[in-house]
Amino acid sequence: MGRKKKYLIITFGCQMNVLDSERMEGFLRELGWEEASDIQQAHLILINTCTVREKPERKALSLLGRLCKKKSSSLYPIVGICGCVAQQYGEELLVRFSGLNFVLGTNQVYRLKEALEKAEKGERFAFTDWLEAKKSSCLFTTSRYRPVKGVSAFVTIMEGCDNFCAYCIVPYVRGRERSRDPKDIISEIEWLAEQGVKEVVLLGQNVNSYGLKNGFGVDFPELLKMVCGVEGIKRVRFTTNHPKDLSDKLIEVMAEEEKICEQIHLPLQAGSNKILKLMGRGYTREKYLELVEKLRKAMPEVGISTDLIVGFPGESEEDFKQTLEMVKLVEFDEAFTFKYTPRPFTRARTYPEQVPEEIKRERLYQLEELVERITEEKNQKQVGKSKEILLEGESKKDPERLTGRSREGRLVHIPKQGAEKLIGEIIEVKIIEGLKHSLIGELLETKTENIWQGEEQCLLR
Repeated sequence: MGRKKKYLIITFGCQMNVLDSERMEGFLRELGWEEASDIQQAHLILINTCTVREKPERKALSLLGRLCKKKSSSLYPIVGICGCVAQQYGEELLVRFSGLNFVLGTNQVYRLKEALEKAEKGERFAFTDWLEAKKSSCLFTTSRYRPVKGVSAFVTIMEGCDNFCAYCIVPYVRGRERSRDPKDIISEIEWLAEQGVKEVVLLGQNVNSYGLKNGFGVDFPELLKMVCGVEGIKRVRFTTNHPKDLSDKLIEVMAEEEKICEQIHLPLQAGSNKILKLMGRGYTREKYLELVEKLRKAMPEVGISTDLIVGFPGESEEDFKQTLEMVKLVEFDEAFTFKYTPRPFTRARTYPEQVPEEIKRERLYQLEELVERITEEKNQKQVGKSKEILLEGESKKDPERLTGRSREGRLVHIPKQGAEKLIGEIIEVKIIEGLKHSLIGELLETKTENIWQGEEQCLLR
């Protein structure tokens, strides 16, 4: 009696989902809720879901089934599902899972308080109405009680996508493109800077088309300049880009603005022009290579990551070989690789010539092997170089190390001893080892402002 109610949010999927979960945490904190340390303590369990691929959807629904099966006849825990799977299935989930209290679609985060009030009265319901959400001024609202978890923070600048690629469910569960008012974006970033955030990562399904439909008079390169002007912010990153919309103006701004990191996520998806056309991507392999050349000419050390799909309908052995060839030509710093899986509503699910599962598995194995070899070779070439990293905190895998990222996006680990007070600072390290997915570094003699004592301190590793 008298104790605060506790919540637990379980998140699947992309950075956008992570940010949505933080926004929901903010609303819950405003209502006086506390975070639970495990499921047994929670009065509310929220599952924030992803449906871009079949595997995360299956995992989320499996977890939901287990939670609902264990739920007793008492009111608590309240169980809610939100995000892309919630938007996809809506009220159907209430029929499938008798222990589920509510469903919140992708644009319904701002209705969480209302959802809880209804659930505590024993009502079961689904909020997935896009038209109603679009009318609301709360669509992009970020609670000022949002937890700031470290020195880097995500900031939504737009939602939805108008591209309707043949394999992609995003326009059907995230809606059409809607850009956020630049004044609101800058206001949020200023608030984050006041909380000690040093780096912001701007999010959108296609950041390159920011502002083109809303009449703000600000396009994405101009927004980046505005963000760089926020005092206290030391670094700016953004994702995701679409190759067909990546402009020369954006590349120029990236090269000119010191705060913008030399890193870009540029999904290729396939190396065959035939498959790119079937996917509806709007560019060719030649155009993609031209963009890579422009990026590396403007920023020789730029880090380029990508997404790749194998086994798209109609993909022949020759088409797949062209994807492998593109990976060798570009030499990506990082690549996220996936087997094609048919998604509801999309055109590709009805295409003939669906590739057998065993062939998709074999192609994925070959692609992953090539990507890992190239990534490790590139990381080993960093040995002996000096890197500026923003030190973010303790390594998730090794408590004796601290972790940060270089400007081009490489993960760098350094020994913890003697460096704890540098968390949140940009420091210089020497790379001493290159691994498959990260680098090992050591502190160089660095002058840094000692914010605890208000004086300069010389630190030597």
